[in-house]
Amino acid sequence: MEVDDDSLKPIPWTYKWIALACVIAFPIGSNWTNASLGPLKNTLRNELGITNAQFGVISSADSFVNSIFPIIGGMTLDWWGPNRITICCTTVIFVGASVAAAAVHLETWRMLAAGHVLMGFGVAILDQAQQKFVYHWFGASGLAFAFGLENAISSTVGMVAGMVAIPIRDRTGWYGWTFWIPAIFCGISMIINIVYVVFERVFIPKHLRLTSARAKALAENHKLNVKRIFSWRSLLGLPWQYLMLPGTQILQSGGANGFGVSAADIIRMKGYSEETAGFMSTGQRVLRIVGSPIIGWLIDRYGHRFHYVALAPLFYIIANSLIGFTNVHPLVALVFQSMAGLINGMPLNVCIPLLVADQDKLGTAFGIWRAFNNSGGTIMEVAYGVLQDGTKDMGYDKVLKVSTAIKAWGFVLGCCYIVLDHKKLGRGMTLTRQKREELEAEIEDPNSHPLTKRDVKKPWTIYTLSILVAMIATAWTLFLKYLI
Repeated sequence: MEVDDDSLKPIPWTYKWIALACVIAFPIGSNWTNASLGPLKNTLRNELGITNAQFGVISSADSFVNSIFPIIGGMTLDWWGPNRITICCTTVIFVGASVAAAAVHLETWRMLAAGHVLMGFGVAILDQAQQKFVYHWFGASGLAFAFGLENAISSTVGMVAGMVAIPIRDRTGWYGWTFWIPAIFCGISMIINIVYVVFERVFIPKHLRLTSARAKALAENHKLNVKRIFSWRSLLGLPWQYLMLPGTQILQSGGANGFGVSAADIIRMKGYSEETAGFMSTGQRVLRIVGSPIIGWLIDRYGHRFHYVALAPLFYIIANSLIGFTNVHPLVALVFQSMAGLINGMPLNVCIPLLVADQDKLGTAFGIWRAFNNSGGTIMEVAYGVLQDGTKDMGYDKVLKVSTAIKAWGFVLGCCYIVLDHKKLGRGMTLTRQKREELEAEIEDPNSHPLTKRDVKKPWTIYTLSILVAMIATAWTLFLKYLI
């Protein structure tokens, strides 16, 4: 009974903040690498002699490999726990970043893509592990704020990396340092990861640690094969309330990149220098840095998660229209782009733990979510490159039109989610945290009330997994076609 009493006590804030400080440092190096690619697009085209489609292959390389790997990785995370998995991830990311940097010396773009593929093996699973860590340490009450703070740090790293990419190239006389610096940061992230695991194992009381499904099964003396790597039941046992998100979002992650990834190149084509374009395209992240914790706090305090999902596509549409089809200053379009990015991903990431409502399935759920996002991102990155190569003067008119069409459908989806929340989910995604917890406390049978009921519907499971297989096949086909 003593253990049970201890498990009911809240986790001390000292432990929470130390854990969060370590966890948000895990992906610093990989974030730096990805943020540097956009400003260097024109440089890479000239130095490596590649087309826009081939640049799309490089920029989507980490997404390509993670069209499948996050699902297996998510189930592995749930079964074995994230500690040992994250150390493997940060190590692989460090090796991949070093390979990418070495590729610049050899001027081999396929080796550069291979380095990003290696990084991709670790990036997506590391992201899923972060979600599990945050959900464990902060629970539903501070989830959005913690995600917001993590997004702010990530945006800060991305902003700095994007702003200094061209100055590093110009000051050192060689663009390769833009790849070696993040490789060094990847090594630092790996060390911080090891420090976190030691901190949890040595200083955190056992009842406050994140317990894996395997450890729980051993503790309960279940008769099962504890040597298995993961449980397939977690893949087939996800509720339809969650599956309706990845099953309908499909290409929305790729639609967001029509302007975002190539912002610096679009601005350069409007007559600005590469350095100025790089500063402007990454300076927009200031709004995300300041706004992410605020948006997280607002979601925790006032709810309306799906309303943000419906609002974000409108900002993307405005940004695409302004940058592509008007003569307004690029900063105006960048502000709308930044606002869209600010409120695009976080509400959905916050909704997933609430819709799954099972820590032992959370890694699998985020794995499927990442697989959908990465497949969609790979498809659209390569497609955008092909569209640009086929446009007069390699312009972005076709790219922005396709991106706008995808986001127009995203707005329709957001409105449908709001209606579905009211009719089928007990308004759980609209309610504030406090109100939702009050209602949950009054529910006598959680399996009969729409606010807490989480049931598996076979048709939804079959549909979602079928769509995922089709997207993965398409992503691999496009990637390999333009890689070879």
